[in-house]
Amino acid sequence: MIPKTRPVSWIKAALKEFVTFPEGAKSICLAALTIAAEGGKADIAKPLHGLGSGVIRDRAGV
Repeated sequence: MIPKTRPVSWIKAALKEFVTFPEGAKSICLAALTIAAEGGKADIAKPLHGLGSGVIRDRAGV
């Protein structure tokens, strides 16, 4: 079965900042976003404490 991945919707300011990232960082972030869009959780994600359950961020802080 082929997963149905939703496209990433960008806020203009976030996309403008994202394109300035080094290629390696962009690749890692896009892989994590793809996993999230398919309903999973990337290996680089960790819980954000104090914001309630279900809120995660990547370990690199990117």
